[in-house]
Amino acid sequence: MPTSFNVGIHTFDWKETGPGIWHVGPGGQELPGRVLTTEVRYPTVAGSTGTEAVNVEPSTVGGPYPVIVFAHGFETEPVDYQALLDSWVKVGFVVVSPIFPDESTAAVDADGGRDDTGIADTLENDAYNEPGDIVYVLKQLQTIGTQPWGANLSHVLNLSDVGLAGQSDGANVVGALAYAPGLAPLYAGLPTAPKAVAVLSGFAWSYLPGKTIGTYRATAASPALLQVQSDADGCVPSPKLAVDMFASLQTGLASKWFVTLLGPTISVPTRAWRLGRRSSMPSPRPSSRSSSTGGRLPCRLRRCSRPEPSAGRP
Repeated sequence: MPTSFNVGIHTFDWKETGPGIWHVGPGGQELPGRVLTTEVRYPTVAGSTGTEAVNVEPSTVGGPYPVIVFAHGFETEPVDYQALLDSWVKVGFVVVSPIFPDESTAAVDADGGRDDTGIADTLENDAYNEPGDIVYVLKQLQTIGTQPWGANLSHVLNLSDVGLAGQSDGANVVGALAYAPGLAPLYAGLPTAPKAVAVLSGFAWSYLPGKTIGTYRATAASPALLQVQSDADGCVPSPKLAVDMFASLQTGLASKWFVTLLGPTISVPTRAWRLGRRSSMPSPRPSSRSSSTGGRLPCRLRRCSRPEPSAGRP
Protein backbone atom coordinates (compact mmCIF):
# COMPACT_ATOMS: atom_id res chain seq x y z
CA MET A 1 0.00 0.00 0.00
CA PRO A 2 1.36 3.49 -0.79
CA THR A 3 2.21 5.75 2.12
CA SER A 4 -0.31 8.23 0.74
CA PHE A 5 -2.85 8.09 -2.09
CA ASN A 6 -3.73 10.84 -4.51
CA VAL A 7 -7.35 11.97 -4.74
CA GLY A 8 -9.80 11.20 -7.52
CA ILE A 9 -13.28 12.72 -7.69
CA HIS A 10 -16.49 11.89 -9.52
CA THR A 11 -19.82 13.70 -9.25
CA PHE A 12 -23.23 12.03 -9.38
CA ASP A 13 -26.52 13.86 -9.88
CA TRP A 14 -29.22 12.03 -7.96
CA LYS A 15 -32.84 13.07 -7.49
CA GLU A 16 -35.10 11.68 -4.82
CA THR A 17 -38.83 11.88 -5.46
CA GLY A 18 -41.97 10.54 -3.85
CA PRO A 19 -44.58 11.42 -1.23
CA GLY A 20 -43.24 13.74 1.44
CA ILE A 21 -39.98 14.38 -0.46
CA TRP A 22 -39.60 18.13 -1.02
CA HIS A 23 -37.23 21.01 -0.57
CA VAL A 24 -37.82 24.52 0.70
CA GLY A 25 -38.41 27.48 -1.59
CA PRO A 26 -37.27 30.99 -0.61
CA GLY A 27 -40.80 31.83 0.53
CA GLY A 28 -41.06 28.71 2.63
CA GLN A 29 -43.11 26.84 0.04
CA GLU A 30 -42.67 23.10 -0.40
CA LEU A 31 -41.21 22.25 -3.82
CA PRO A 32 -41.30 18.60 -4.92
CA GLY A 33 -38.19 16.43 -5.05
CA ARG A 34 -34.65 16.79 -3.79
CA VAL A 35 -31.70 17.01 -6.18
CA LEU A 36 -28.59 15.71 -4.45
CA THR A 37 -25.46 16.40 -6.43
CA THR A 38 -23.00 14.11 -4.68
CA GLU A 39 -19.22 14.23 -4.87
CA VAL A 40 -17.31 10.98 -4.35
CA ARG A 41 -13.63 11.38 -3.50
CA TYR A 42 -11.62 8.18 -3.72
CA PRO A 43 -8.02 6.92 -3.49
CA THR A 44 -6.06 6.80 -6.71
CA VAL A 45 -2.46 6.48 -7.81
CA ALA A 46 -3.20 8.65 -10.85
CA GLY A 47 -3.15 12.44 -10.78
CA SER A 48 -0.70 14.31 -8.61
CA THR A 49 -0.26 15.40 -5.02
CA GLY A 50 -2.22 18.54 -4.13
CA THR A 51 -4.94 18.17 -6.77
CA GLU A 52 -8.25 16.36 -7.14
CA ALA A 53 -8.20 14.50 -10.46
CA VAL A 54 -11.62 14.18 -12.08
CA ASN A 55 -12.75 10.70 -13.18
CA VAL A 56 -9.34 9.05 -13.00
CA GLU A 57 -9.00 5.34 -12.36
CA PRO A 58 -9.47 4.41 -8.69
CA SER A 59 -6.79 2.51 -6.84
CA THR A 60 -7.43 -1.08 -5.83
CA VAL A 61 -4.37 -1.41 -3.58
CA GLY A 62 -5.54 -2.27 -0.09
CA GLY A 63 -9.18 -1.91 -1.09
CA PRO A 64 -12.08 -1.91 -0.90
CA TYR A 65 -11.94 1.19 1.26
CA PRO A 66 -14.13 2.26 4.19
CA VAL A 67 -16.65 4.99 3.39
CA ILE A 68 -17.30 8.29 5.15
CA VAL A 69 -20.48 10.20 4.29
CA PHE A 70 -19.86 13.88 5.03
CA ALA A 71 -22.56 16.52 5.62
CA HIS A 72 -21.61 20.16 5.00
CA GLY A 73 -22.84 23.21 6.90
CA PHE A 74 -25.05 26.14 5.92
CA GLU A 75 -23.96 28.25 2.93
CA THR A 76 -21.05 25.94 2.27
CA GLU A 77 -20.29 23.08 -0.10
CA PRO A 78 -17.90 20.12 0.04
CA VAL A 79 -15.20 22.08 -1.81
CA ASP A 80 -14.94 24.36 1.24
CA TYR A 81 -13.76 21.34 3.23
CA GLN A 82 -11.44 20.07 0.51
CA ALA A 83 -8.30 19.93 2.63
CA LEU A 84 -10.07 17.91 5.32
CA LEU A 85 -11.86 15.52 2.95
CA ASP A 86 -8.75 14.97 0.85
CA SER A 87 -6.72 14.15 3.96
CA TRP A 88 -9.10 11.29 4.69
CA VAL A 89 -8.89 9.98 1.13
CA LYS A 90 -5.10 10.08 1.16
CA VAL A 91 -5.00 7.57 4.02
CA GLY A 92 -7.46 5.18 2.42
CA PHE A 93 -11.06 6.31 2.80
CA VAL A 94 -13.74 7.02 0.21
CA VAL A 95 -15.54 10.26 1.11
CA VAL A 96 -19.08 10.78 -0.17
CA SER A 97 -20.38 14.36 0.10
CA PRO A 98 -23.93 15.28 -0.94
CA ILE A 99 -24.60 18.94 -1.69
CA PHE A 100 -27.84 19.75 0.12
CA PRO A 101 -30.44 21.44 -2.10
CA ASP A 102 -31.23 24.43 0.14
CA GLU A 103 -28.18 24.96 2.35
CA SER A 104 -25.48 25.06 -0.34
CA THR A 105 -23.78 28.32 -1.27
CA ALA A 106 -25.34 28.27 -4.72
CA ALA A 107 -28.86 27.73 -3.36
CA VAL A 108 -28.58 30.43 -0.71
CA ASP A 109 -27.28 32.93 -3.27
CA ALA A 110 -29.88 32.02 -5.89
CA ASP A 111 -32.76 32.40 -3.43
CA GLY A 112 -31.58 35.69 -1.97
CA GLY A 113 -30.50 34.33 1.40
CA ARG A 114 -27.18 36.11 1.30
CA ASP A 115 -28.89 39.47 1.79
CA ASP A 116 -32.14 38.50 3.52
CA THR A 117 -31.93 36.86 6.92
CA GLY A 118 -35.57 35.77 6.76
CA ILE A 119 -34.90 33.80 3.57
CA ALA A 120 -31.68 32.46 5.09
CA ASP A 121 -33.58 31.18 8.13
CA THR A 122 -36.16 29.49 5.92
CA LEU A 123 -33.51 27.77 3.82
CA GLU A 124 -31.50 26.69 6.86
CA ASN A 125 -34.56 24.92 8.26
CA ASP A 126 -34.22 22.43 5.42
CA ALA A 127 -31.55 20.82 7.62
CA TYR A 128 -34.38 18.85 9.20
CA ASN A 129 -34.81 17.02 5.88
CA GLU A 130 -31.12 16.19 5.55
CA PRO A 131 -30.97 13.06 7.74
CA GLY A 132 -33.19 11.53 5.07
CA ASP A 133 -30.71 12.69 2.44
CA ILE A 134 -27.93 10.77 4.20
CA VAL A 135 -30.06 7.61 4.18
CA TYR A 136 -30.92 8.13 0.50
CA VAL A 137 -27.28 8.61 -0.50
CA LEU A 138 -26.22 5.45 1.30
CA LYS A 139 -28.96 3.54 -0.51
CA GLN A 140 -27.76 4.96 -3.83
CA LEU A 141 -24.28 3.68 -3.09
CA GLN A 142 -25.65 0.16 -2.79
CA THR A 143 -26.49 0.21 -6.52
CA ILE A 144 -23.63 2.41 -7.68
CA GLY A 145 -22.41 -0.25 -10.11
CA THR A 146 -25.58 0.15 -12.21
CA GLN A 147 -25.16 3.93 -12.58
CA PRO A 148 -23.20 5.81 -15.23
CA TRP A 149 -19.51 5.66 -14.32
CA GLY A 150 -20.47 3.94 -11.10
CA ALA A 151 -19.05 0.60 -12.26
CA ASN A 152 -15.61 2.17 -11.85
CA LEU A 153 -16.31 2.63 -8.12
CA SER A 154 -18.36 -0.44 -7.25
CA HIS A 155 -15.28 -2.48 -6.30
CA VAL A 156 -13.71 0.42 -4.40
CA LEU A 157 -16.34 1.02 -1.70
CA ASN A 158 -16.54 -1.17 1.39
CA LEU A 159 -20.19 -0.52 2.24
CA SER A 160 -20.03 -2.74 5.31
CA ASP A 161 -17.58 -0.25 6.88
CA VAL A 162 -19.30 3.15 6.96
CA GLY A 163 -18.91 6.26 9.09
CA LEU A 164 -20.76 9.58 9.19
CA ALA A 165 -19.24 13.03 9.68
CA GLY A 166 -20.48 16.59 9.49
CA GLN A 167 -19.67 20.15 10.44
CA SER A 168 -21.95 22.85 11.84
CA ASP A 169 -25.48 22.15 10.53
CA GLY A 170 -24.08 18.98 8.98
CA ALA A 171 -22.77 17.90 12.39
CA ASN A 172 -26.25 18.39 13.84
CA VAL A 173 -27.69 16.30 11.02
CA VAL A 174 -25.45 13.25 11.47
CA GLY A 175 -25.71 13.48 15.25
CA ALA A 176 -29.50 13.53 15.12
CA LEU A 177 -29.65 10.64 12.66
CA ALA A 178 -27.44 8.48 14.85
CA TYR A 179 -28.72 9.31 18.32
CA ALA A 180 -32.11 11.09 18.32
CA PRO A 181 -35.03 8.80 19.28
CA GLY A 182 -37.33 10.77 16.99
CA LEU A 183 -35.28 9.66 13.99
CA ALA A 184 -34.95 6.02 15.04
CA PRO A 185 -37.28 4.77 12.25
CA LEU A 186 -35.19 6.62 9.67
CA TYR A 187 -31.96 5.28 11.15
CA ALA A 188 -33.39 1.76 10.98
CA GLY A 189 -33.74 2.23 7.22
CA LEU A 190 -30.01 2.64 6.70
CA PRO A 191 -28.67 -0.16 4.49
CA THR A 192 -25.62 -0.35 6.77
CA ALA A 193 -25.39 0.94 10.32
CA PRO A 194 -22.46 3.36 10.69
CA LYS A 195 -19.58 2.30 12.89
CA ALA A 196 -18.63 5.82 13.94
CA VAL A 197 -19.96 9.40 13.85
CA ALA A 198 -17.84 12.57 13.90
CA VAL A 199 -19.68 15.70 15.11
CA LEU A 200 -17.53 18.75 14.29
CA SER A 201 -18.94 21.90 15.89
CA GLY A 202 -22.44 20.56 16.47
CA PHE A 203 -25.06 20.03 19.14
CA ALA A 204 -28.32 18.20 19.75
CA TRP A 205 -31.53 19.37 18.14
CA SER A 206 -34.29 20.29 20.58
CA TYR A 207 -36.99 20.31 17.91
CA LEU A 208 -38.07 18.10 15.03
CA PRO A 209 -40.96 19.20 12.79
CA GLY A 210 -44.00 16.99 13.13
CA LYS A 211 -42.31 14.69 15.65
CA THR A 212 -40.82 14.58 19.13
CA ILE A 213 -37.04 14.66 18.91
CA GLY A 214 -36.46 13.11 22.34
CA THR A 215 -33.33 13.19 24.48
CA TYR A 216 -30.39 11.79 22.59
CA ARG A 217 -29.45 8.32 23.73
CA ALA A 218 -27.18 5.45 22.84
CA THR A 219 -26.90 1.72 23.35
CA ALA A 220 -24.05 -0.72 23.04
CA ALA A 221 -25.01 -1.09 19.38
CA SER A 222 -24.78 2.67 18.67
CA PRO A 223 -21.88 3.99 16.60
CA ALA A 224 -18.78 5.34 18.31
CA LEU A 225 -18.81 9.11 18.74
CA LEU A 226 -16.12 11.74 18.19
CA GLN A 227 -17.09 15.32 19.04
CA VAL A 228 -14.73 18.17 18.24
CA GLN A 229 -15.53 21.60 19.63
CA SER A 230 -13.60 24.85 19.90
CA ASP A 231 -14.04 26.94 23.01
CA ALA A 232 -14.03 29.99 20.72
CA ASP A 233 -16.58 28.62 18.27
CA GLY A 234 -19.28 30.88 16.87
CA CYS A 235 -21.12 28.13 15.01
CA VAL A 236 -22.53 26.63 18.21
CA PRO A 237 -24.51 29.27 20.17
CA SER A 238 -22.76 28.06 23.33
CA PRO A 239 -20.01 25.42 23.56
CA LYS A 240 -21.99 24.06 26.52
CA LEU A 241 -24.59 22.75 24.06
CA ALA A 242 -21.96 20.46 22.57
CA VAL A 243 -20.98 19.28 26.06
CA ASP A 244 -24.64 18.66 26.88
CA MET A 245 -25.03 16.45 23.83
CA PHE A 246 -21.97 14.43 24.80
CA ALA A 247 -23.23 14.10 28.37
CA SER A 248 -26.58 12.71 27.19
CA LEU A 249 -24.73 9.88 25.44
CA GLN A 250 -22.54 8.78 28.34
CA THR A 251 -24.78 5.91 29.34
CA GLY A 252 -24.69 3.03 26.90
CA LEU A 253 -22.15 4.42 24.43
CA ALA A 254 -19.12 2.16 24.58
CA SER A 255 -16.68 4.32 22.60
CA LYS A 256 -16.77 8.11 22.80
CA TRP A 257 -14.31 10.99 22.66
CA PHE A 258 -14.72 14.74 23.16
CA VAL A 259 -11.93 16.97 21.89
CA THR A 260 -11.84 20.65 22.86
CA LEU A 261 -9.77 23.00 20.71
CA LEU A 262 -8.39 25.76 22.92
CA GLY A 263 -8.54 29.14 21.25
CA PRO A 264 -8.83 28.42 17.51
CA THR A 265 -12.20 29.06 15.98
CA ILE A 266 -13.92 27.10 13.24
CA SER A 267 -16.59 29.74 12.84
CA VAL A 268 -14.87 31.92 10.22
CA PRO A 269 -16.94 31.59 7.03
CA THR A 270 -15.00 30.78 3.90
CA ARG A 271 -17.07 33.33 2.00
CA ALA A 272 -17.77 35.66 4.93
CA TRP A 273 -20.75 37.30 3.23
CA ARG A 274 -21.93 38.79 6.51
CA LEU A 275 -18.86 41.01 6.46
CA GLY A 276 -19.32 41.93 2.80
CA ARG A 277 -16.06 40.39 1.66
CA ARG A 278 -17.51 37.99 -0.90
CA SER A 279 -17.09 39.54 -4.32
CA SER A 280 -17.92 36.78 -6.79
CA MET A 281 -19.47 33.37 -7.27
CA PRO A 282 -17.15 30.37 -7.19
CA SER A 283 -15.62 29.41 -10.49
CA PRO A 284 -16.78 26.24 -12.28
CA ARG A 285 -14.83 23.13 -11.35
CA PRO A 286 -11.84 22.57 -13.66
CA SER A 287 -10.55 19.12 -14.57
CA SER A 288 -8.23 19.23 -11.56
CA ARG A 289 -7.98 21.54 -8.58
CA SER A 290 -5.34 22.60 -6.14
CA SER A 291 -6.00 21.66 -2.54
CA SER A 292 -7.22 24.44 -0.30
CA THR A 293 -5.03 25.32 2.64
CA GLY A 294 -5.52 26.30 6.23
CA GLY A 295 -6.99 24.50 9.21
CA ARG A 296 -10.21 26.43 9.70
CA LEU A 297 -13.53 24.95 8.79
CA PRO A 298 -16.30 27.11 7.37
CA CYS A 299 -19.67 27.94 8.77
CA ARG A 300 -22.18 30.73 8.63
CA LEU A 301 -22.45 32.83 11.78
CA ARG A 302 -25.71 31.18 12.66
CA ARG A 303 -28.41 32.78 14.79
CA CYS A 304 -29.18 30.86 17.96
CA SER A 305 -32.87 30.28 17.26
CA ARG A 306 -34.92 29.31 14.26
CA PRO A 307 -38.58 29.67 13.37
CA GLU A 308 -40.39 26.36 13.61
CA PRO A 309 -40.56 24.88 10.07
CA SER A 310 -43.41 22.95 8.57
CA ALA A 311 -43.37 19.18 8.70
CA GLY A 312 -41.26 17.56 6.03
CA ARG A 313 -40.05 14.10 5.24
CA PRO A 314 -42.13 11.42 6.98
